[in-house]
Amino acid sequence: MKTSKKNIDEIFTFSGEWGIESKCGFKKIEKDGNIVVIVTELYQDNPGSSVTSVAASLAEQICEKYSIEHSRLVYIESTPEMNSKLRFYDENYYLVHFDIEGENFKNPQWTKLDETDIKKYV
Repeated sequence: MKTSKKNIDEIFTFSGEWGIESKCGFKKIEKDGNIVVIVTELYQDNPGSSVTSVAASLAEQICEKYSIEHSRLVYIESTPEMNSKLRFYDENYYLVHFDIEGENFKNPQWTKLDETDIKKYV
């Protein structure tokens, strides 16, 4: 099974758990004064950590690389359609909220988005 590339403009390489090189799909959109970032799970094409398991660290790495102010970041995780009969592989989007402590993101909280919500951000 290959990952759909629908919301991927580039492959973003990041430091995952234990410093292991990891990869995700990445799309950045400027909208309403914010920077909307969509990170997409790559499943078998990712040699390291999943985007969900390192959400706070990944968000920090993205902000650092693209000089995004933490307060302007709208962080969305995507699990792409995998053309499988298993519901686990259905396309889903989650808005991730973080507590901001100094220069660090903490305590990620996921909210599943429906199609109306997605259109608001993308």
